[in-house]
Amino acid sequence: MSDDIVENLKQPSNWFRIAFMVAMAIVLYVVSLVLMVLTIAQALFSVLTGSDNENLRALGKDLSTYVHQILEFLTYNSDVKPFPFSPYPASEPATASGTATPSVEAYAAEANEAAAESAKSSPKPVRTPRKPVVRKTPPADIPPSDTTDI
Repeated sequence: MSDDIVENLKQPSNWFRIAFMVAMAIVLYVVSLVLMVLTIAQALFSVLTGSDNENLRALGKDLSTYVHQILEFLTYNSDVKPFPFSPYPASEPATASGTATPSVEAYAAEANEAAAESAKSSPKPVRTPRKPVVRKTPPADIPPSDTTDI
């Protein structure tokens, strides 16, 4: 059994994971401070204007999705490294009635698609613009002009 422990200690992937976890824990602390300021700002905005700020609500939704992904990574529930080591999570527009947080599976699928797109080396086909349609005869409702009287 002690041989297994020694072998696990020699695995560089374990140490890389721990280093990423420490970095993400620091990011989580900073993001939580930003969320606290955002919460206070949203409360003040609501008291002063009578309604919440849509931009702050959208930012709060994005940050809460990001915090969820960090926590999933820190608790070994996901192997996908959060932003900046993978694409920033895209979220749906926040609504006042309630929001649904995108699942971790959707985030992993998005990260896999981004990796697959970056791995493709073939360029996208270039679309050529269509030529404008040129009429050769005037429409029937316009009388022909007489150019002989010059």
